[in-house]
Amino acid sequence: MPCRNEARHLQDIVKKIPTFVDEIIMVSNRSTDNTCEVAKSLGIKVLVDNRAKGGIGYGFAHMTGLKATTGDLIVSTDADGTYPIENLAKIIDFMMENKINFVSCNRYPVQKDTKIPLFLRLGVMALNLETRILYGKKIKDILSGMWIIDKKIKNELNLSEGDWNLSPQIKLNAATNPKINFTEYQISQHQRLGQTKQSYFRTGLSHLLWIAKNRFFKHKLK
Repeated sequence: MPCRNEARHLQDIVKKIPTFVDEIIMVSNRSTDNTCEVAKSLGIKVLVDNRAKGGIGYGFAHMTGLKATTGDLIVSTDADGTYPIENLAKIIDFMMENKINFVSCNRYPVQKDTKIPLFLRLGVMALNLETRILYGKKIKDILSGMWIIDKKIKNELNLSEGDWNLSPQIKLNAATNPKINFTEYQISQHQRLGQTKQSYFRTGLSHLLWIAKNRFFKHKLK
């Protein structure tokens, strides 16, 4: 779980994590509240990575957490209660039955109980369309923050983006790698706990430009 100032919500999130999960790792990025102390009191392994790009360290936190994992299956989710971590067993069953080694949890088309503003839906639709045109990959949710991977492929992901752009990067790197069996699984998104750290317009524009640059100038982005 990448995390910045989510101390008030951690207990509620941990309660939803299935008991079969062996290890919970939270990576704090520039937290200024008592996030780390609360996480430790809940039995969470706490790491700190305060690197940032343009003030954002989402990608850096993910890369640090991914490197530290020890389990056979690695689950990524946000620390704001957005994703249905309580449904993890069903997703893993789907993954095992279909011999998938990277499952990205897809929020679209939006389910009845999903709370996503219309302008955000339209933004993701635009990014999905860009991905399909430039990469020939039909990804329904290029920005999902919940995914499950087999530890055997984590070194195949070649992640480098320290900001929000890690989200499209990890999916594109997985979907275009012949060693990775990538697919999506439909979920419903919960109402976010607390306030978002994003400027949606600025973040969306950054994604739009990055997806195009990664397609044509990938060697320059590393």
